[in-house]
Amino acid sequence: MKRRDVLKGMVAAPILLAANTSVLANEDNNKKFKVSLYGDLDDDLIILKSTEEKTVIDELHQMHNTSGKFSYNGDIYASNHTAGYIEFRKEYEFIDNEIYVTCLANEREDAGYHINERFRTHFKNEKLLVDNNILLKALMPEYNSVPGYPLWLNEGDGEDNGSTYNYYNLFENTTVQTAFILPREGNIKVMLFSNKDELKHTFEENVEVKPKYLQSNELKAGKINSHPFTEINNILNLSKEKQIENNEYLTHALVIYEDRQYEIRFPYPAMYPNLFAAVAINKK
Repeated sequence: MKRRDVLKGMVAAPILLAANTSVLANEDNNKKFKVSLYGDLDDDLIILKSTEEKTVIDELHQMHNTSGKFSYNGDIYASNHTAGYIEFRKEYEFIDNEIYVTCLANEREDAGYHINERFRTHFKNEKLLVDNNILLKALMPEYNSVPGYPLWLNEGDGEDNGSTYNYYNLFENTTVQTAFILPREGNIKVMLFSNKDELKHTFEENVEVKPKYLQSNELKAGKINSHPFTEINNILNLSKEKQIENNEYLTHALVIYEDRQYEIRFPYPAMYPNLFAAVAINKK
């Protein structure tokens, strides 16, 4: 081999290596995403990581859990305390066949009462972002996020009421908003089951890199109210005086994505089928 050819090979090798390294770096970057939530959160942020084999808790931030321990799917997790305000930011990287689920919950872990004896109390959350795009919207009375819905503090209840600082009057120990984070664009089917193990809602939609709230087949067919705080069984509580009893709730979901099935149990029962969102990190 001529010396010139050898030198050409020596020069080309680093270029090819650099190109391959760049490709690998891009592939790695395509697996990464950031989740962030800054501001008011009353009460919880819980992030689940799910494979076909198992769903586990990746992040757990709670406001009302003095024990600092939380049981989920037979495992015990340490809980990070948040006092109604959170500054959360974390970078994630997908591993094969993973999806993530973010849950914003209204909880009082120390309440000690049976789930069917829940009462309505106060909830609010600032927007949750994925890669600086809104995935779960803000539910803040200060922003008038849900006009006309009953608030926790009313005129005459104290100094903090009206438009100054308030909360929505939602069920305690409830997952309020839920979002699925997928590695790639594609079709997703989500089936929500109740505590009676009955299929209550089904979503069948194409998830893209632009976040969106999913619409259930029941909502598309006009069988349930489109109000964000519509509960399972099409219940909407617009009374400030009456506590509406609703002892049915959503306990788990079956998610079908890329011909794989993910069984996901909610950390707290979910009540609001119109508050499920999804986003894909990468194009097809």
